[in-house]
Amino acid sequence: MNEFDNLSVSDEGLYDWLCQMARQIDLAVAIINPNKGYTIEFVNQIFTQTTGYREDDVLGSTLSLLQGPLTDMLNENSIQESIENGLTFKTSSFHYRKDGYAFWNEVRHLPMFNQQGILQYCVIIMKDVTDSMNIESLIELEREVYFSLETGHPLENVLRNICKSVEITFGKKCHCSIVLVDENDRMINIYGEMWKDLKELDEKVLLMDMKDNRKINKPLILKDLEQSIYHEAYRPIIDKYRIVSMWSQPILNSEEKTIGLFTMYFEQRAEPKTIEIKFMNRIAPIVTLALKYFDQKSAIHRLAFCDVASGLNNYERFKIILNDFTANQSMGHLYIIEPGEYQNIIDLYDRQGGDEVLRQLANRIQNIPSFADSIIARYTHSAIIVATRLSLREMKIPPIVAEQFLSEPYYIDGKEVYLTLKIGTSSFSSRINYIEAVRQADIALSSALKVTGTVIKNFNMSLIESVEQEMNVLAHFARGLKNSEFFPMLQPKVNLMTGEIESFEALARWNSTDLGVVSPTLFIPVAENTGNIYKVDLEIFKKVLLWQKQRHDAGLKLYQVSINISPSHFYNPAFVESSIALIESYKVDPKFIKFEITESVELENVIRAKKIIDELQQLGIETSIDDFGVGYSSLSYLQELPFKEIKIDKSFVDNLANPRMNAVIKTIIQLSDNLNMVSVAEGIETEEQHLELKRLGCQVGQGYYYYKPMLIEQINELLNQQLKTSFSK
Repeated sequence: MNEFDNLSVSDEGLYDWLCQMARQIDLAVAIINPNKGYTIEFVNQIFTQTTGYREDDVLGSTLSLLQGPLTDMLNENSIQESIENGLTFKTSSFHYRKDGYAFWNEVRHLPMFNQQGILQYCVIIMKDVTDSMNIESLIELEREVYFSLETGHPLENVLRNICKSVEITFGKKCHCSIVLVDENDRMINIYGEMWKDLKELDEKVLLMDMKDNRKINKPLILKDLEQSIYHEAYRPIIDKYRIVSMWSQPILNSEEKTIGLFTMYFEQRAEPKTIEIKFMNRIAPIVTLALKYFDQKSAIHRLAFCDVASGLNNYERFKIILNDFTANQSMGHLYIIEPGEYQNIIDLYDRQGGDEVLRQLANRIQNIPSFADSIIARYTHSAIIVATRLSLREMKIPPIVAEQFLSEPYYIDGKEVYLTLKIGTSSFSSRINYIEAVRQADIALSSALKVTGTVIKNFNMSLIESVEQEMNVLAHFARGLKNSEFFPMLQPKVNLMTGEIESFEALARWNSTDLGVVSPTLFIPVAENTGNIYKVDLEIFKKVLLWQKQRHDAGLKLYQVSINISPSHFYNPAFVESSIALIESYKVDPKFIKFEITESVELENVIRAKKIIDELQQLGIETSIDDFGVGYSSLSYLQELPFKEIKIDKSFVDNLANPRMNAVIKTIIQLSDNLNMVSVAEGIETEEQHLELKRLGCQVGQGYYYYKPMLIEQINELLNQQLKTSFSK
C-alpha cells in the first residue's frame, strides 16, 4: 500500500506535507493543482529522471507534456477526465521523454480532498513499466505465433505478423523485416511490409549485415544510415520510406548457427536504450521458435499426411481435400490407377522400385495440362488415386490421354520399364460424397484388373451388380462343395469325317440349393481367386470316373472324357500321383481320361510342364492344349510339350469366314498333323463352319451344331439310342 492511500489531512500544511512525502518515495511523483488549471506545481527528482524534463520545464505545464505521436489520445482524455472529477485510477499510457524516447508509463491518480470534501490537489504517481510491458507483449506475441501455427496458418503470415506486432509495440515509427537464409547463407525469403523493395536490393548487401552481426555477436546499430557504408545500396529504401536509422539482430538456431536476420528501419534517428536492446534480443528467439515449431509441425504433417516412401500425399490427406471438394459443391472425376506390372517390379527391384514407378506416374499425370490442378495421392501399396474438379465432360480419359502416361518408358535404377495401366474411374459431386465416389472407382478398378493390357473402366451400376453376384457366389461356394452340388455336363466331340461321337469334354456346372443354377463365368473366377478351383476339378473328376465305372460294370462301351485342369491343380507336386491313385480307385483304364490344359496356364515354365505331361503319358493319360492361339507363345510350347490334342479356340472358329483367320486355322491344322496331334475345333454352330473345317482337314469338332452339353443321364440315353440304331441297321 502506498503512503498516499486513504490519506486524510487538514487543509493547513497539506501541500508541504505532500511534497515531503513525494521526496521520500522511489517513484516519480507530480502534484497537480486543480485550482490552477490542473497544472503541475511540484515534481520529485525521480520524475525528472524518468521523463528527462527539468523541474523548470514541467512546473506550470500539464501532463499533456508527456504525449507524443503514438500516444493513445482516448486514454489520455480518460486520464484527464478522471483527474478533473477527482476519481482514483490506475492505467498505462504510451508517453515520451524530453529526448523523444517513448516508454510505457504506469500512471496512478490519488485525489486529495479537504475536510469539506473539496478537491485540493491531485497526486500523480508514475512508473516506467516498458520492460514489463514489452515482456507481456512478447509473451502475447509468442502465444499468437503458436496459435497461428497450430491452426495451420502459413509460415509467411506468421512471420509478417511478428514484424507488424513489433512495429506496434516498439513505440517508434519503424518498419521491420525478417530475412531467412539457407545453410549456405543464400537468401530464402524476406517477410515484412517492405519485402518487395528489399528484394530489389543487392542480396550481398542485405546479408553483409548478417556477417557484420556475426563478427560482433550483437545487434548491428546504424544510427545514421546516410553516413554508413551501406547508404548507396539502401538508397531506394532511404528515399521511399525516409529511413534514418537501422538496427539488425541475427536469428540463430539451437546450434547457434545464423539462419536469418531481424531488422528494424526507423524514420528518425534512433539510438537504442538498454531496454530496447533487451527487447530486440527477445524478438529473435521468437522467430527461431516459430521456425522450429513450424518445422516440427511440418514433420508431423508429413508423417500424418504424406506417404514417406513415394513422397506423395497419403490417402488420409486425399480424403480431407476431397471432402472439402464435395462440401464446397465441387464436381469432378476420380481415378484409381494401378500398373499391371507392379508385382513384377517389386520382385525385380524391391519395394523402392514400386515407389519410384508410382512417383514417376504421378509426375506424368501432373504434367498433363488438364490434370495440372488435380490432387494425387498414394491409395494402396500398388495404386495411386487422382481427383480433379474439372467438368465431367472434360475429364473423360480417352485412350489417347492414357497413352501419354505410357508413351515413354519408366526408369528404375537406370533401366527402362514399360507399363500397362489398370484405371478405375467414378464421378463425385455434392450428391455423391467422397466415400461413395472412392468405393465406386475401386469397384471399377477391380473390373479393370480382370482384363489384360491397358484398361479404363468407368463405374456403372452393373459393376455393383457383378460384385454383389460374386460375393453372393462366394458366400455359398463352400456349402456347394460340402453338399456336392458341382457336377459335370458332357459335350460330345464328333469325328468330322464319320459324324460319330469319339469322346466327351466334362464341363463343370453348379446347381446351388440356395442360388439355383450358377453360371461358370461366375463361380469359376471365384473358385480361382479363393484357391478352391482344384476342389471343383476333383469333384468333376470323381463324378466322371464314377460314370465310367458304372458303364464298365454294366458292360457298356467306355469313352474318353477330357477333364479341365486348373493351373494350381496342374502344378501341385502331388497332381500326377493323386490323379492316378484316384483313377485306380474307380478301376478305370487311364486311357479313358484326358487332361485339358489351358494355354494360358503359365506354360512358360516349360521344363516343369513337360515333366508332368511326360509322367502322365507314361501312365497312359493323354493331355490336350485348350484354347490354342489365345496365348502369346503357342508355337514354342508345341515344340517342347508332348500334347496329343490341339483345341482351336471358339474365337477363331467364329471368324472362319475371314480369309486371314481361315489361313491361321489352316496353319494350326497342318501344324497339328505334322506333330501327330489331333486337331479339335471348338464352338462349331453352323453347317458352313462344319463343312469348311472338314475341308481344311480338321479331325474333330465340338459345338452346338452337333450337341449341346448334357447331363450324364441324357448322355446315357443318347448313347443307348445310338446303340439301338446301329443294331437296327
